[in-house]
Amino acid sequence: MRNSLQLSGRVRSLFALQFTLVASFGHAQTSSRDDGLPELELEPITVTGSRIQRIDTETPQPVLRWTARDMEATGYSTVGDALRAQPLTTGRSLLAIDSGQTFAPGLSAVNLRGLGNNNTLMLVNGRRAAPFATAGFDGFQTIFDFNSLPTAALDSVEILKDGGSAIYGADAVAGVVNVRFKSDFEGLRTSIHMGNTVDTDSFERGASVVFGTKSGRFSFLAALDWREREAIFGRDLDYTDSADGREFGGYDQTSSRTPIARVYGLVDRERFPDGRATFATPQTSPTLDAAVPHRAIGYNFQRESGLFPEERMSGLFTRATYELTDEVAAFAEVSFRRSEVDSASASTPLAISAEQGDSPWGGIVFPSSNPFNPFGQDIYDLRWRMQELGNRELRSESDTSRVVVGLEGELPGSDWTWDAGLLYAENVTDVVQGNYAVDRRVQDAFNGILIDGETLYANPFGPNDPRVVDYMRVDNPMHDEFLIRSADLSVAGPLVELPGGMARMVVGGESRSEEMDNQRSPLNESLGLVGGGDGTSTQGSREVHSAFMEVNLPLHDMLEVQLAGRFESYSDFGESTKPKVAAMFRPVPEVVVRGSFGQSYLAPNLAFLYSSQNTSFTSNTLADPLRPDDPRQQIKQLSGGNPDLQPEETDVTYVGLVLQPFARRPDSLFHELSVSADYVHFDQTNLLGRPTPTQILGNLDLYGDLVIRNAPAAGESVGTINAVTTTWQNLSRATYTAYDFNISWTLPESTVGRWRFDTSWTHLQDYAFNGFDQDGLSGFPLNSGNFTVSWQRGDWGAAAFVNYVGSYLDAFRVTEVEDQYVINPQVTYSGFERTTITLGLRNALDDAPPVDISDVKLVNPGTNHVEPLFWYLRVSREW
Repeated sequence: MRNSLQLSGRVRSLFALQFTLVASFGHAQTSSRDDGLPELELEPITVTGSRIQRIDTETPQPVLRWTARDMEATGYSTVGDALRAQPLTTGRSLLAIDSGQTFAPGLSAVNLRGLGNNNTLMLVNGRRAAPFATAGFDGFQTIFDFNSLPTAALDSVEILKDGGSAIYGADAVAGVVNVRFKSDFEGLRTSIHMGNTVDTDSFERGASVVFGTKSGRFSFLAALDWREREAIFGRDLDYTDSADGREFGGYDQTSSRTPIARVYGLVDRERFPDGRATFATPQTSPTLDAAVPHRAIGYNFQRESGLFPEERMSGLFTRATYELTDEVAAFAEVSFRRSEVDSASASTPLAISAEQGDSPWGGIVFPSSNPFNPFGQDIYDLRWRMQELGNRELRSESDTSRVVVGLEGELPGSDWTWDAGLLYAENVTDVVQGNYAVDRRVQDAFNGILIDGETLYANPFGPNDPRVVDYMRVDNPMHDEFLIRSADLSVAGPLVELPGGMARMVVGGESRSEEMDNQRSPLNESLGLVGGGDGTSTQGSREVHSAFMEVNLPLHDMLEVQLAGRFESYSDFGESTKPKVAAMFRPVPEVVVRGSFGQSYLAPNLAFLYSSQNTSFTSNTLADPLRPDDPRQQIKQLSGGNPDLQPEETDVTYVGLVLQPFARRPDSLFHELSVSADYVHFDQTNLLGRPTPTQILGNLDLYGDLVIRNAPAAGESVGTINAVTTTWQNLSRATYTAYDFNISWTLPESTVGRWRFDTSWTHLQDYAFNGFDQDGLSGFPLNSGNFTVSWQRGDWGAAAFVNYVGSYLDAFRVTEVEDQYVINPQVTYSGFERTTITLGLRNALDDAPPVDISDVKLVNPGTNHVEPLFWYLRVSREW
């Protein structure tokens, strides 16, 4: 049942088995200072980018950390939206906006550095998270869905800004995102929120409950959240209601598939000089005299297309800990999240020449025998927007289950600690493609079908009998699963005292299995759906066994070195060993210089390896450059997965500087001023690519191995082409260079309150793919950043978050997409009965996003903010 949290029998069983526990990595202890006063001994913590616990949160690794409060200050209601507003996120992130015809509808992804939505390793409390089960982007990439996070439990998000494969394994290329949930909370907190866009109705509402308790050796936390939002269509906003970009210097991208069908290829050139015709008005009984010459004006499908989908989210997170002894503790985490996203797009576009039917070359034919065909000939090129079917829909229901159980403790008689855990994480996604048409049924309806004892025909020029419409319409289901199981063990402790302190080491291992099952219907596999929705079922699995080691060496009070390495053995492509070295130099307390070099890699996502092989022919004829006298012909092409793929390889170089010029002056106004600058460079090889037949035959020096030839005939040196292989290959390379800047300043408490300023910026110096510059082009602005100012005085608080996206050239490289500023202010009052009330705005100035003529919506939602002015009210209370 929709709008409610439903747990499968498996999930209910997992909650019942949650036996736990505990983690007590130490209570605060006191020791004696030289002045005789008690000194607080801080508890060691683990910072993302290292597995070694430490007191100092400043490490050789470049790590950004945002708390739940920082996320709330951005004004966004989801973690994915808040992270996409950070300057590290560039390129095109996959998101639910305009997801009506994507491979992974309802997905909320983050594209760090623009290196790919699947190039970031996602951790939850330090362990891998299950990705979205449906392969995204091009139907092959395995991508994490931020909608799968139980947001009420969120404590913080940490991002490692350089590669992390030496520490965490494959996929940590653009960085590592580690989402940490609450673990130490006592009491009861409730929260409700609501909001809406102005001049449209996308009403959003939600609520959450967080409960935590401790009793002796036992502690327990539970967090429950729910959120819903209504849809917005392209027609609801004046900057997304048209696909005609000519007034902005672009192109008319409206469709030739019109509600009153257009006909091409007519032999009557006296009446129709260009062989094209349509009707000015719907025709119940079309006649030749009513036909008019083809009209240039296309159909504006943006009036029908969805923009923001309808969303329903609900989730539960629980954590329990129990101290079994003074040295051993047990812990368990169980979470479940349901994400329902309903996306809409314009009604089915039919071009009969591109579908399967009765024509001599396999396309649909609109026969002269159809009583609604007045042209006296069979029609092989007809283009029709099938509005009577209704909007195409993608109804996605995605369930994410996660269970972690483990033990942690101290080795007897030593300062060494150990940690062991078992993980089960699964995402199950069901998608229904609604109001689609089946090409075979369209052909039958053109030919005439017998319904209720009457022969009925489809009429592409006017109203249709509802029984004919129902016959052509279909709802098509798909089912996807992705499962991760893992077991890990690590031990950590001191090695030897060095001039700068105690050297420490962690060693461990992990065994992991991944399973993917994408089930497509016979209509998908037979290419039987009109206007898209093709694809084959894919199943794949792998086993991964890893061993890792990390050493922290404080060589001097000023110098700390980190060495890490990880060996992984994959059941499908072989072995990989990745090293990393990092160092931090602190000549004085006010200055930190750090740098690292490491190697990372992206294991081929399972769909790239195991997608079914397909055979088809090129849509156009091609010449064989090695047999120039042969006639041009359609070439057979072999596509699909490639089990011989190797990992994508990346070398990552990082150098950073942190300045805290007044760190030793606690009375200074600038005591908490911090300035940082980072340089990061990615050098990528073996990137996956899929050349087209035209590219293959035009570059035989590069792609000659992808051409399969028949044996030469007598007297010939080169045989004819049998087929070309267009499966995925390790073909490409890329380089990326950027500079990150941050200034953070918290002023001392005063009579006017406490102020905090924070700004982060990223400058993209260079991004080249296969030698072609991408920086400054679509999705890759040279500059992006944000600025936050917050104020607190007594029970009152206020904040303003400003997001900046720099200008870039559109994908056509014709016009400049202008820069964009989005301002999100909020005001908070917390002086009433332990209740906090927050009132805020997103896009407070209601500025339209910049025009991007290369997108059919004339805006780019994957890069720019497209939501209009949105108000929200949030009320939370501590009980």
